[in-house]
Amino acid sequence: MNRDRQELIETVMQSPAAVKVKDRTAWLSIFARYNVVEDPVGSRPHLSGVMDAKTGKRGHGPLERFFDTFIAPNQITFHVDKDIVCDNHVVRDLSIEIAMSDKVTAHVPMHVIYELCEEDGDLKISRLGAYWELWPMIKQLMSKGMACVSVVNALGWRMMSIQGLSGAIGFMQGFRGIGDQGKQSVMEFANALNNKSLSDMMGLFAGSNQGVYVPYGGDHFTPDVLVDELEATLEVSKLLSSGYVVSCNVEVSLAHVSHQGVAFFEFNAKNKKIDQVTFYWNE
Repeated sequence: MNRDRQELIETVMQSPAAVKVKDRTAWLSIFARYNVVEDPVGSRPHLSGVMDAKTGKRGHGPLERFFDTFIAPNQITFHVDKDIVCDNHVVRDLSIEIAMSDKVTAHVPMHVIYELCEEDGDLKISRLGAYWELWPMIKQLMSKGMACVSVVNALGWRMMSIQGLSGAIGFMQGFRGIGDQGKQSVMEFANALNNKSLSDMMGLFAGSNQGVYVPYGGDHFTPDVLVDELEATLEVSKLLSSGYVVSCNVEVSLAHVSHQGVAFFEFNAKNKKIDQVTFYWNE
């Protein structure tokens, strides 16, 4: 796929534009026939293009139900701090403001990956991965006191009536994940890299790890090479644990050239070790 940065960003921007005016048809049209939506990452993915048990046919049924459950009833505002383009991926560093009623608004920091593909000559979204923390958002709602009761009840009713029991259980899977343990491992990764400690670095990774992409679409290194052979330092901030992934803002110095971007640390769910790290920054 040979598309320039602006084309990819303009495609991605169609999503919040459609969300703002609650245009379901326009929003659905941005996605490829076969697509995956993980929002938040860690909850059960919404898969379109495969046989859908509820509608009895292939199509955007899961995506339609996602829109009707989580987008249509709310007023959602996007506050974007940074857009990063690497190959066919667009990463957004942002927060969203979700007005669920006149008295209940949630502010949710997140990172979003849009994976793009060409379909019939047009750019489409094949995967949307939204990395944000479910527990802090729920705590925000609960802090509103009695004002949140009707909001939570309405959300529960929508989930059960639109998604069904299976869909509600799938959403609740977003409460599970690597949590604070993963954030601590990311901090230890940065310390090991900055201190050139090979033993500390290797202790963080699963034995069959997929290595480190610096950045996505560019060079790929094993953890030992990253420590021993590269002149690299790392600072991390805005750590978010979503499922078995920790996303964070990063400032990377690589061969004395500074890059600001976002990184995703993927963990093995069984041994809680790092399986893969992917950095994103604009060249």
